[in-house]
Amino acid sequence: MKPKAVLVETNWVVDVVAPAYLQSPQAIQLLQRAQAGEFKLYLPAICLAEARETVPRRFAPRSRSDDLRKFIKWARDEARVNSEDADAAYRVFAQFDGLVANELTKVKVSERLDELANHPSLNVFPLSEPMLERQISIGAMDLSLKPFDLAVLAAVIVKSEELQQEGHAWVGFCELDSDLQPWDKSGARKRILSDLYDDVRILVYADFLLEDISELPDGWTT
Repeated sequence: MKPKAVLVETNWVVDVVAPAYLQSPQAIQLLQRAQAGEFKLYLPAICLAEARETVPRRFAPRSRSDDLRKFIKWARDEARVNSEDADAAYRVFAQFDGLVANELTKVKVSERLDELANHPSLNVFPLSEPMLERQISIGAMDLSLKPFDLAVLAAVIVKSEELQQEGHAWVGFCELDSDLQPWDKSGARKRILSDLYDDVRILVYADFLLEDISELPDGWTT
């Protein structure tokens, strides 16, 4: 049993528009499955704005190659590698930095985000007044969430209600952010967050695989 409507948020966007060698195959396959008609895919528009800032910061290349450069310099100075091998390594690092830096320019990131936002199999929806009102009410609960996470949570909850009115019995939500997962690091249930999801028939997945569910909570399919 799988959902016919699936919600995603910023972590999915980042995994799709990351530099090519860092893109998540699971995230891309999720979009392909939506394109094949397996389910409908929904994304809060605010997640595109957050991803626009997150992608360049998270994948900045220099922070990834500097430690390797230091190691090669040390290894060469200690005669553990010869100069030719060290020079070859530096050339690879330079190519890596150049290619990734090019993919992370504002123009390139914006182009990939715009292409994703306009993908015919992705339904991007703006924050509505009911979502903003729900954000305020959820914010009064003891959840200790950041403002952006509150906005995403409210958007997902209200959208699930709307999708049920359109005929979907329940909704899937792919969530890799531990703050919005209804379980803690030990797997124990977060009561308030779990109740919020259960009340609107949202089943949270910890990945983008959408594996079959053998049993749903009572009443979810009626």
